[in-house]
Amino acid sequence: MPTKPQTIADAVQIFQATTFPGSLSPQTAWLGFYRALMWYEPVNVVGITSLPHIIDANALRPASPKKVPKKVNAWQKRALAFEKYLAQAFGCQPPQVAGHVDRLMQLPNYPQGMQRQNSLGIAFAGVVKFVLERLGNSAISYELEVDGTQAFPGVTIHGRSSKPLIDILARKQQRPVAIISTKWSLRLDRINDMTNECPAYKQAASWTGLSLRYYAATNEFGPTRLHRVLRDPCIDGLVHVHKPAVVNVCGLDGRLSNMLDLADLVSITHKW
Repeated sequence: MPTKPQTIADAVQIFQATTFPGSLSPQTAWLGFYRALMWYEPVNVVGITSLPHIIDANALRPASPKKVPKKVNAWQKRALAFEKYLAQAFGCQPPQVAGHVDRLMQLPNYPQGMQRQNSLGIAFAGVVKFVLERLGNSAISYELEVDGTQAFPGVTIHGRSSKPLIDILARKQQRPVAIISTKWSLRLDRINDMTNECPAYKQAASWTGLSLRYYAATNEFGPTRLHRVLRDPCIDGLVHVHKPAVVNVCGLDGRLSNMLDLADLVSITHKW
C-alpha cells in the first residue's frame, strides 16, 4: 500500500503532467485536480454506462437495478453537463473524458478494488498545498497534518481525539495565519468537524494575540451540504476546486454564489 508521502507525490506528479488550457494558473489549476482524483460511477440509464462522480452514487444510479429508467434525473443531467464541460477543457469528446481522469487510482501500486477514500483525502490535501506553494504568496509556508495541540497550546475540541490534526496550517514568519480544512466531499461528520474546530482554534490563537483565518476546501456539489458550511459564521470561506462547475455548469447558483473558487484562495494568500 502506498504511504502518505508517496500518495501525495503521485498525485502532485499527475497534477504537474496535466495539459492546462493556456498554462498552469490559479484559474486553470482545477483541471489537474480532476485529472488526478475525479472518477466515474457505473450506472445504467438510457444507454449511459457511467457518469462523473459529482454526488453520492445513489443519486446517479437508478433506484432499482432491475428497472432501467426511460429518462435521466436531475443529477444525471448535471453529471452529463459536467462531462461535456470537462471534455472541452481536456480537448476531447465526452465519451473520452473517463480516460483522462482518475489517474491516481490507476497507478500500478493502487490495486483494483482498493478503497479510494483515504488516498483521495491525502492526495487532495497534498495537491492543495502544492498549488498554494506554487501559485500563492511565497512568504507563506504550509504544513500538512499538524498536531493542533502543538500549534495552538491549550486548544480543546469537543468530540475529537486528544490529538486533533490540522489538514493544512499556513504560517507567515513562523506564526500561524490560516487553517485550511480539506474535504473532497462533505459528509455530516466532516461538516461537524469543521464547525467544532473553527471556533476552538480561533479562540486558542487569540490567546497568543494571533488573528487566525479558517477556510474549508472541497469538491462537494451537494447544495444542502455546501450551504451548511457557508452559513457558519466562524468559517471565513468555503473554497471549491472549481466553483463554475457547481454554479454555472450544474446550475446550482443562488445560495452557492458566495462560495470561493480555488483561484480566490490563491489570491487571498497575498493578504495574509
